Amino acid sequence: MTPTHPAAAASDRERAIRTIKILLFSASVVPSLVGGAIAHAAGSFAWTPFLLAAAGLFIGQAGGDYLYYYLTHFHSDARDAHTKIFAGWRPLFTGMLLAPEKTVWAGAACLLIDLAIAAYFVELRGAEILWFALAGGLIAVFFTPLMLRGLKEPVIFVTFGPLCVTGVVFALTGTISGAAIVASLPVGFFVTVVAYLKSARFDVVETGGEQVVVRLSRTVILALLALGYASLAAGVALGRLPVWSLGGLLSLPLAWSVASIVRQSSSKVTEYLWATVRSIVVLVIVGAGLAVGFMVS
Repeated sequence: MTPTHPAAAASDRERAIRTIKILLFSASVVPSLVGGAIAHAAGSFAWTPFLLAAAGLFIGQAGGDYLYYYLTHFHSDARDAHTKIFAGWRPLFTGMLLAPEKTVWAGAACLLIDLAIAAYFVELRGAEILWFALAGGLIAVFFTPLMLRGLKEPVIFVTFGPLCVTGVVFALTGTISGAAIVASLPVGFFVTVVAYLKSARFDVVETGGEQVVVRLSRTVILALLALGYASLAAGVALGRLPVWSLGGLLSLPLAWSVASIVRQSSSKVTEYLWATVRSIVVLVIVGAGLAVGFMVS
């Protein structure tokens, strides 16, 4: 292992963390695009409902971030393993326009905005859509205690997979199609890969002046990647997803790169961080493949 200058390593680490922070909102953007494409294929797409549904998911994710930050910084717990690597993470505008201790109010404001968006869809689709709004709001509020009980990954999968994709489709069409449920599975698995990499437990030690990541559960990550691609391929094979959805397989080289890093007994911190970035790009490519598949089918 060739030693890296500490300043250069720190700079590379900061670039990777900044990139991850920017790309993390793909967790709400990708389900919106996939849901919108499914509605388009069903002949029920309209721009105003789509943009409001996408905004609702984006604002909901931001609200969850604010509440998570507040609870883990001002009501923290030793079990909160939110990273030595990601130390210093803050939600949007925190520390600039918003004092850290006020993030709880920002989270509440996001939920109120989403409630107003839900009221629009109640008028458009009926009261049934409130079940989606209620589920999203409860997850945002109770995510931190659920995470501390080891349920982070299942909650992330359900939220940004089935709940978000089928919620957008219902908001645009008034129904939940089998295609929406099947398409939500690969989205959920790949979002969960990102979440697991971002907050997996690890130790950091100094080796030759450079930090090294060890004690990482590699089996879970590899299983999630495999399930993501298996659900995509099975959906096409069963005729529930368009053949063009297989464009998501273009992400396989990046996924292989992620797997190569996490399979090592130890990894440089910067390598681990850039592997996390690549896992987000995998999610984006798979989501784009699904969206394009429905748009051209």
